[in-house]
This record gives sequence, structure tokens and C-alpha cells, in this order.
Amino acid sequence: MSFNVNYHWDTLKTCIVGKTYPPKFYSWIKDVQTRKRFEKLAEETEEDYQNLISILQNKFGVEILRPEFPDDMNELYIDGKWVQPPTAPRDYFIMIKNKFWVPKVPNASHAWNVCYRQSKEDWWEDFVRPQDFYNTYPEYRSRIETDLKNFAIKDQKHLDAKLSFYTHIFDKIEQNAEIVYTDLDFVNGCFVTRLGQDLFFATQTYYDNKQDILDCVNRLFPDTNNRVVNAGGHGDSVYCPVTPGLIISINDIDTYADTFPDWEVVYLPDSNYAHMRKFERSMKINKGRWFMPGFEKDQNLIHIVDHYFDEWVGEVHETVFDVNILIVDLKNIIVSAHNDIVEQACARHGIDVHVVPFRHKYFWDCGIHCVTNDLNRTND
Repeated sequence: MSFNVNYHWDTLKTCIVGKTYPPKFYSWIKDVQTRKRFEKLAEETEEDYQNLISILQNKFGVEILRPEFPDDMNELYIDGKWVQPPTAPRDYFIMIKNKFWVPKVPNASHAWNVCYRQSKEDWWEDFVRPQDFYNTYPEYRSRIETDLKNFAIKDQKHLDAKLSFYTHIFDKIEQNAEIVYTDLDFVNGCFVTRLGQDLFFATQTYYDNKQDILDCVNRLFPDTNNRVVNAGGHGDSVYCPVTPGLIISINDIDTYADTFPDWEVVYLPDSNYAHMRKFERSMKINKGRWFMPGFEKDQNLIHIVDHYFDEWVGEVHETVFDVNILIVDLKNIIVSAHNDIVEQACARHGIDVHVVPFRHKYFWDCGIHCVTNDLNRTND
């Protein structure tokens, strides 16, 4: 058997499903109530993984592979931070045809965002884009670039540790496909959409130079038709070509007239995170970056996330999880919650929607597509 992914709607045969640290990992947390919250998070996250695994294996006959942890979990404590658990294997690599692409550098946009959040200077608050900042404060350019470089060095250690969770899976892949390491950090499962000879690469930010990206990927993939979608981040959190002729998309994205001409585009409303009553306090406390039930009453929990788990969480107030779809085949998809708009659109195309809840998506900032990574699909 050889691994191959040509179209992401071909029949799923082999798939990675993520994993989080077990409850015992949190034994170092001294406060009993805080420790129990994290233990419950771990238990319920694994329960949801098992429910997903059950439907993939029992209903669709998919082979499942899981990450593994080192015997000594203390190896995962690097430079004062705990390495992010492999909750979202989609973020780190991708099978394109019969080649498995693994970025060997940390995500650049992630480095910028972290440095932005960690800065205490007032002048950061007025700027979202690096070039805006540089044009206004050229005297700070060297300093910020040094900070970014230092962060990238530290983040590289974390990336190496994250990839080590999949060593045994890499061994299996080597028996069935070619592994290719690349310096392009956006050649991974959350940025690239595979539709046969057409590859679609999402931009990391809305201000990326699309032509520069296209020139890079054309050199790397000379035998495919490569296009750039101005997604401004993880493409799988922005749009999903569900079946030939149908795209599910968030609202605030450029038209698909150039990349998917004549396709039906079903737009979903923006995330209602900021408008949901139970999230109101989290918006004030952490700007809506993450949510765990009851966390706003537990200052110790907030401290632990901020100081030890900061890289585990994202920007959930921006994420529309209903577009984060795992396609099993041309007639079946899996999502994390019911959505009438999605289900009605899929019904028009004869697609069954299977709901597998992922209860803590607002902490992990990932949906069903994120927590998987397809290694083999066949055109049955």
C-alpha cells in the first residue's frame, strides 16, 4: 500500500487523530480546583477524540494513527513553557499526492502575533501590520526583528518537540510515501487545499504579497496549477470546498471569482463568540483568546494559561468552527456542531452531515478538520 492524497474529497482511508496530555500531566498544579479543571479538560477532550475515532473506524473503515508522548513528560518543558500538545496535527504537515511535506521552521505569523501580544509598549496597540509599524517607527525595526528572531529560535525548540510526537507515524509514512522537508512554513494542512492538479495556498495574513507566495510555491510545485487565496490565516478556518461546485466560507473574505469561478459559495455569519453571554467576561479578561467554563472565577487558572500554556491557545473570538470540516468522501462530512446553513447546502448536493462534538474547541481553538490529518485517500 502507498499513501496518496489527490483530492481532499476522495475516500478517506488513513488518518491521524490528535491527542492531548492525560489528566496526570497536570499533577504539578498545586491548587486542587484548578488542577481538577485541567484534568476534566483532558478527560473530555480525549472522550471527544474517541467519539470521532469511533465513527471514522466503525462507520467508514478508516485506519487511525495517534501521536505518542515521551516517557518523561518533563522533556516537554522548554524555556519556561510547556510544549503545546498534539491536539491539532493538521497544523504541521500535509500529504500532497504521494509526498508528505513537513515544514522545518516555525510559523512566521505565529511569531509575529506572540511578540505583538507580549510587548508592553503603547505604540504596539495602534498597529496591526508590520509594515505600518516599520514605516512609522523605523528606529525600532532592528529591535523588533531581533525580538522576532529570538522568538523563532525558541519556537524552533518547541516545533522540534511537537514533531517528535509523530516519530512513529513518520516511520510508517516513509514506508508508503516520500517525506519532504521544506523551509516554507505555510506548506501544511491548514494552509493548503488539494484538488487534483489544482493546489490552493492560503495567505498567512491579509497583507501578504500574493505574487511572492505564488512564485515560491511554483518553484516547489512546478507540475501543478497553483493559486493563492487571500484567507489571512489558516485556510481551513476560512473556507472549505466541500464537493465539486460548493464552497462553505466565512463572510469577510475576497470573492472566489478568480480561484473558484462559477462555484456556489455559501457564506456563514461571523463568529458569535463575542456576543454570547457566557463569553462576555472572557472577552474582557483575555480579549476572547480562549474559554474554559468557569475560568473567569479562577485567577490561578488564568495565571497558568498565561505563563505556561500561552502557545496552546489561539484567537477563538475570530474562529468560525462550522467551516472547519473533515470530508470523509463525496457523500459524507464531519463537523463539530449542527449548523442549518451548512446542512441545507450539503443536502442540496446529496451530502450527509455527521456531527461529532468537540466540547473544548473554545480552549484548543480547533475544529474537526484541525484535529485530524489525512494521509491516504482513494478515488473509489
